[in-house]
Amino acid sequence: MTKDKQKSPASIGSTEEKRAHIAASAFEIKQRRLILFTAVTANLLGNVGLIGINVALPSIQKEMSLGAVQMAWVSLATMLVMAMFSAPMARVSDLVGRKRVTIVGLWVTIIASAGCALSGGFWTLIFFRALTGLGLVSFFTTVTTMITAAYPANERGRVLGLSIASVYIGLSFGPIVSGFIVEYLGWQAIFWFTVVGMLPPMALIHMVKRDPPTTPDEKLDKTGVALWMLGVAIGFIGLASLGKTSAVHLLVIGLLLGALFVIRTLKSPNPIVDMRLFLDSRRFSFSSLAAYISYLSSTSGTFLLSLYLQYSRGLSPSGAGLFLIAQPVVQAFLTPIAGRMSDRYDAGRLASAGMTVIMTAILLFAFNLGSDTPTALLIFTMSLTGAGFAFFSAPNTNAIMSAVPRVRLGQASGVITVTRLFGQISSIALITIVFSVVIGPGEITEDKYQAFITASRICFFIFAPLCFTGILASLARGRKIRVEEK
Repeated sequence: MTKDKQKSPASIGSTEEKRAHIAASAFEIKQRRLILFTAVTANLLGNVGLIGINVALPSIQKEMSLGAVQMAWVSLATMLVMAMFSAPMARVSDLVGRKRVTIVGLWVTIIASAGCALSGGFWTLIFFRALTGLGLVSFFTTVTTMITAAYPANERGRVLGLSIASVYIGLSFGPIVSGFIVEYLGWQAIFWFTVVGMLPPMALIHMVKRDPPTTPDEKLDKTGVALWMLGVAIGFIGLASLGKTSAVHLLVIGLLLGALFVIRTLKSPNPIVDMRLFLDSRRFSFSSLAAYISYLSSTSGTFLLSLYLQYSRGLSPSGAGLFLIAQPVVQAFLTPIAGRMSDRYDAGRLASAGMTVIMTAILLFAFNLGSDTPTALLIFTMSLTGAGFAFFSAPNTNAIMSAVPRVRLGQASGVITVTRLFGQISSIALITIVFSVVIGPGEITEDKYQAFITASRICFFIFAPLCFTGILASLARGRKIRVEEK
């Protein structure tokens, strides 16, 4: 709408026009809130079930007589499919409409979760866990895009902060809620919880008006989709297999497919991920790199501390979970504040400050982790990590989503999802290598506890300089430049 056609309530002549204008404004505000509530409930309840599976794994292993590798794939199957479909589903949402993809994703999650609960064997469970990944990634990517598109630029940081905070709340209370569910109702109840949990966002999204496709004249690049999915799948499996001979071959094949994907993307008129976004927008490319490094350097902190609390401090799994809640609770509290600040101040600088705090916390763990580390220091350092990630995540997401044109918001959301997933799996893979070298094969028994602490400190010393490169990437993005929204 051009400026001469825009009208404020005071400039509208008739009473009927004023009422119509007020009604339209009220409807628009209601739609924005419905989209925000959909995102918050989907993120909150979806992540409770996603993280809760880790609590249920011992019970599943016992009932199905699974080996260690099989048990790992109960979680990895979902992450693998999420990584494979992150960009393609974001692209599909641009072509057919985000509301439609969100509804389909919720339905797939409901059906797949019910299938997991009813599974009687390993392969059936793996199939439905993979299907769950397809459903989750469908609405995890679209709800971020819908929020960004619905709210004006000066409010995006605030609402993105609320949406991301709901993720952290789900991750905070997921293990606790799931622990009680598994203990009293059995592991199948975790999946029934997800079935019921997807009903509120399903009801909310149906009240949102149908959104038209943002790129109706474009087509899905099927060759690009095939190269993306194969490259991501093979590279993902290679990262998960680091330490084995086959891992190097898988990573090389994955990188070659990735190179072919980039070449295809630069030539395609309708790419699933427009690589020109990285070439044309310094802010987008360096913000995406900083996001990957942040997940790579900070994800495994919780994993290492969970093992440390159980091995070296003798806590039960539920006790360790309650101890670790300090970090996500701080994240959930501060993320909306950081998001709101990114609307007023440069998001890149806030994200850089957050990454600096994360690096400080990692160094504290590296220098002080031991069998007699004071409890107060552990809680303080975990809280510091939560504060750093809060001031990095929401502003960095705001920086990424604000660096692209409106018609590429779906692709930007897909990039956020895949950087998070690859950062997480890269972090676990790095820890696996260090453990295999320092601790050696076999279970971590009491005689290996000191070696475990040594390995953990080595990991933190590796993550700290990686985090510093993330600070440099975050600072290198430059100041915000307004992107034409079209």
